Amino acid sequence: MMSFEEFAENVVKEIRAKVGGAFQIKEHNVIKNNNVKRAGIAVMKNEEDIGPCVYLDAFYREYESDGMKFDEIVDEVYRLILKHEDDDALDFDISGFKRWETVRENVHAKLINAEQNEELLEKIPHRIFMDLAVVYYVVARDHAQEDIGTILIHNGHMEMWGQEEENLYREAMINMRTDGEANLTDIRTIVERITGISFTKEGDGASRDTGMYILTNSRKRFGAAEILDRKTLRMIADKVGDGFIVLPSSVHETIVLAPNDEEEYRRLADMVREVNDTQVDIEERLSYHVYAYSKDEEALQIVA
Repeated sequence: MMSFEEFAENVVKEIRAKVGGAFQIKEHNVIKNNNVKRAGIAVMKNEEDIGPCVYLDAFYREYESDGMKFDEIVDEVYRLILKHEDDDALDFDISGFKRWETVRENVHAKLINAEQNEELLEKIPHRIFMDLAVVYYVVARDHAQEDIGTILIHNGHMEMWGQEEENLYREAMINMRTDGEANLTDIRTIVERITGISFTKEGDGASRDTGMYILTNSRKRFGAAEILDRKTLRMIADKVGDGFIVLPSSVHETIVLAPNDEEEYRRLADMVREVNDTQVDIEERLSYHVYAYSKDEEALQIVA
């Protein structure tokens, strides 16, 4: 049986033969969030350095377990590449990406775990925020200006644009609000929306808040970054109470709880660990800590 390296090399070779020069096909190894390392095939047009990537890790597991034959895997990877072309995923405005004045309107921040991403952080602009790191991405748009994905900003991009991290942070904070207000929703409302079942008894009027909320952004993508916005934190304090608690649900959202006894912090931290380890995909895990907000200091701090 082929090693993963041999497998990837042979898949690339077969795909190159199939595309017949229509695209450039290269092996592409990346470090994803939380030090998840993945290998794949990068698909590019016209000598461009940006294009969709088809990852091979899951295909290799299928190959190892005899779930798929090698020829079947090659056919499926080729189908995915053609699907990317049909979906216009290759229709990316590379010329616009090279110009800071064009890119700056599409720069956004996301939060990742600092300790789990030490190797990645050496390659990308960032700043530390408690036990987290603020990193940056660009929303990629096609020629029709439709959102087709995100590109993590690396140090090489900064050199190309001639920019510093401070400028990224400033633009990301502006764009966070340009995209819309923070989305703070009582968890009961979310359950009602999903199930179609109302928890309001007849004659009771509006449902009372549960004291538990989901905080994310308008796109619900990397929405944990909303805890960077001081105005949003002040808004939550006014609604939920000074000392409100933030649980890092994932890179996409956090859970906000009403203030609680300090003795409960450790129990909440245990709950966060349990959920992270059993319910959250490793690439979406944010932190194992619990945060609380101080209205006097206008800041979050780790409490467990």
